[in-house]
Amino acid sequence: IEWGGAGSGASPRDSAGSRWVGAMSRPAPLLLSSLLFAALLLQLTPTVLGQSTLKLSATLTIEKTDDKAKTNEQVQQLLAHAKEKKYEGNVQRFLENMVVQLQKVMDAAKVVEEKKVSEVPKDFTPAKYRVKAMPKLNAKKITVKKMTAAELSKRLEEGKDINFKEPMLITNATGLFADGAWEQVRRHWTASRIMEDQHLEKEFRVEYWPQDKARARMVGNMLQMEEPEMISFSRYVVNCFHGTPAKPKLPGQNTEHCEQTVDAQSMVHNLTELDNLRIFSQIENALPHMAEFRRGLVEAAGDEIKAILGKGAERWKRKEGRMSYQYFVFGPSGSGANLRPENGLPFYDVMIHGSKRWLLLQEDEMDKVAQKAREALEFDKTSAYMFFEEKLPELREEFGLKKYVEANQGPGDLIIVPSGWFRVSLALADSFSYYETILKGKETLAALTDNNVWRPQHRYFRLAYCYTPDTVG
Repeated sequence: IEWGGAGSGASPRDSAGSRWVGAMSRPAPLLLSSLLFAALLLQLTPTVLGQSTLKLSATLTIEKTDDKAKTNEQVQQLLAHAKEKKYEGNVQRFLENMVVQLQKVMDAAKVVEEKKVSEVPKDFTPAKYRVKAMPKLNAKKITVKKMTAAELSKRLEEGKDINFKEPMLITNATGLFADGAWEQVRRHWTASRIMEDQHLEKEFRVEYWPQDKARARMVGNMLQMEEPEMISFSRYVVNCFHGTPAKPKLPGQNTEHCEQTVDAQSMVHNLTELDNLRIFSQIENALPHMAEFRRGLVEAAGDEIKAILGKGAERWKRKEGRMSYQYFVFGPSGSGANLRPENGLPFYDVMIHGSKRWLLLQEDEMDKVAQKAREALEFDKTSAYMFFEEKLPELREEFGLKKYVEANQGPGDLIIVPSGWFRVSLALADSFSYYETILKGKETLAALTDNNVWRPQHRYFRLAYCYTPDTVG
């Protein structure tokens, strides 16, 4: 910068001779910064030059997503290169110090991983996503029949099955699992582990219905079904669990739509991940064989299905092409579906994380109350939260609901529900459970066929063809 002589009254000029306009003009910020830096350098230079030792600090930033092992390996390579080329001693000491610091980071990471492997999580969700629990909504009186895990094991050893006449609650059923299997299940099936699974994040999708989205709409005189949003598990967790300090996610009306029931096989890399959950190996279940038959049938008819259904072929395969009998049910505190049957099949449900309140009643009691209350309350369409908060007192006091049983289910508790019972369950904390339907015996098979084909309960009809054994070959 060139300045006019003292007292000359000349305006400042830049090195090209251009005059700055206006008496109050200021130097550009970059030029001003340069002047300040130059002044600071001139001020510090004598001090720096006068010192016998000059210490410089460098920072290596490692982000959460960085590969720590690879970073450590590369710094060690730099140190080896520095020694080979006989770099200055201070450069080598700098790199040696970096290696020592990185080794401490690696050791700490190893401790964290070992703790993660051995520690059994107490909750399904981490604190950041956890929705407030609702223990006050627990059933005041447990009316379902109970059995211990030891008594159930003895029953199975005697050759009996689990097809009870009434629902059965087995408290602390962890003894039915193999040694160490229960802890492995609790560690493996957490929201954090599932979100970190890159394969599931890419391949697994949750059918999510926003709270304000109708599942069907009228188009002319036709009722047209809407499609859900297909979202990743991590997006589902954000939508249904995550709040903010200023606006936390409250259980109930904010979460009642969030329960998910998904095919367990869709959430694993291979079927061995489900081995620890097969606690009733003594029971012959026909459903795995039927599922394999359907899978082969759909695979063999792939081109024909596409020719018949066109663009809807993939949607049909996703909905009907696979027979599911193993399920995971998960959702935040306050979530739960409406009162419903289980397709005429008995099933068992084991709670892995969280807690639930159950209400179960038989079909004749359901039909009796439904005739009086369906139009007034539409309780069969009501979410579990609204059912327990509002509808259940009305059904008892005004519509004569009497014959039902209730249960509270915590981690490790097992509920066995026989064929012909309706159920509704409400998550009282962020929950994750596994349930499996069972097909055993001619009577159950007949009931299943009856419900699916000849007496549909869901307001739509299926098409069935019957074959004699000699024509199926």
